[in-house]
Amino acid sequence: MKKIFLIVFLIFTINVFSLKVGITQIIEHPALNLIYEGIVDKLQEENIEIEVDYQNAQGLFQNAVIIAKKFNLECDYIIAITTPSAQAAKTEIKEKPLIFSAINDPIGAGLIEHYGKNNGNIAGISDMLPVETHLKLIKKVSPQAKNIAILYNPGEANSVLLVKKAKKISKNLDQNILDITGTNINEMITSINSNLNKIDAVYLITDNLAASGIEIISDIFYENKIPIFSSDIDMAKKSAVIGFGFDYYTFGKATADMLIELIDGKNIKEIESKLIDSKYLKLYINLSRAENCDIKISKKFLDNADMIQK
Repeated sequence: MKKIFLIVFLIFTINVFSLKVGITQIIEHPALNLIYEGIVDKLQEENIEIEVDYQNAQGLFQNAVIIAKKFNLECDYIIAITTPSAQAAKTEIKEKPLIFSAINDPIGAGLIEHYGKNNGNIAGISDMLPVETHLKLIKKVSPQAKNIAILYNPGEANSVLLVKKAKKISKNLDQNILDITGTNINEMITSINSNLNKIDAVYLITDNLAASGIEIISDIFYENKIPIFSSDIDMAKKSAVIGFGFDYYTFGKATADMLIELIDGKNIKEIESKLIDSKYLKLYINLSRAENCDIKISKKFLDNADMIQK
């Protein structure tokens, strides 16, 4: 009888006290996948015993909402990677702690009121891109490039924000931003082909749609000897002459640190939302693509590169 009671008690204890985190991601994307990997690895390194439920919305906001509803019922903590997933989670999850990751403008997206501590159930880390630095880098490496194409889905709030910033900054750099848009990859490729004769260089922002078709996009610009400059290192490896972007694996570990604070008993209202530190930025250079576009990379750039591919 005592044995039966002990077994029942243990089962009850495990069911009551086991923790579960739901991680929701809008789409398959190399940088986003690295965030997830960083989160999981950090939890393992710290010997945090927690069940992880990882769900991908396959690029559909409706799926992100369904995932959020599921997590609200089943999980103790929720991590939302990207703006659409975080916005979907915010609509469905009102009480449980929600951590956002890889969101350019969490304030504009309506997730938090300001950086620092907030009164709601949401906190996280923003990966706002250094747009001015990127455009200056393009001008330095390719000074003859006047028309800079930005590929984006007008339905992605982050992308629209970044394009607006780029247009404002480009005026002082004697650059002109060309909108290359599409709500699916076929539309985007059609827009690329329609504007090829106008494009001097491409600035890849962290747009999920562009990322999903990066191999096809890269081939088009390579064949036409148009240089790509990427704000994302993983996209850069598949497409760009130069990539200057965040180390998203380390970003994931920083996201996990917030989760660990919650597990250790901290209230989410005491966790500060913040911009990712510039120390996480990495420089990637591809010499063969530079040669294809008749671009000479200076010794200064080569000496400061974190990764050089021949």
